[in-house]
Amino acid sequence: MTIKLGLVGKNGAGKSAVCTYLLEHGFTCFSLSNIVRDEANRKGLDLTRDNLVSTANTLKQEKGAAFLAIQSNEKAIGNKIVFDSIRNVEEVNYLKNKNVILIGIDAPIELRYQRIQQRAHGTDHVDFETFKIQDERENSGNSSGQNINAALEHCTYHFENIGDLTTLQQQVQEILNQCQD
Repeated sequence: MTIKLGLVGKNGAGKSAVCTYLLEHGFTCFSLSNIVRDEANRKGLDLTRDNLVSTANTLKQEKGAAFLAIQSNEKAIGNKIVFDSIRNVEEVNYLKNKNVILIGIDAPIELRYQRIQQRAHGTDHVDFETFKIQDERENSGNSSGQNINAALEHCTYHFENIGDLTTLQQQVQEILNQCQD
């Protein structure tokens, strides 16, 4: 049985934790953001959040809003696949047409900020005010290639990740069980 999942969620909502859980259960992860990172590296850009957003927006303006989803889907091989970092409705619609089941993950902004401070990726070294500005830009469509709020509305499954890791894993497992019925 082939199962393809797609994750839509705001920065710090828990998409990476879901991917880790799914990897432990035999899934292969394809992050749309990896295509953006590759392009930014090719251009010699520092991998800051602003540079990555700008690079992604340029790619989507030049090649279409679903470009990252198309490229990721073309690379996806296997029976258990998860697509990560889906950020706009066009990507959602493209992947849905490829039988991908979309899962929306969210959490309150304060909790998401705490999480990014703890994980401390290169793009996470920002103060709360900067985080809120980036969050608004990415979630509301103020960034031409991103509108996470609208993408979340088109997901088949939704959950709020406000608990611990065990609770998150249980939520994901419940969705997996429903998908495999």
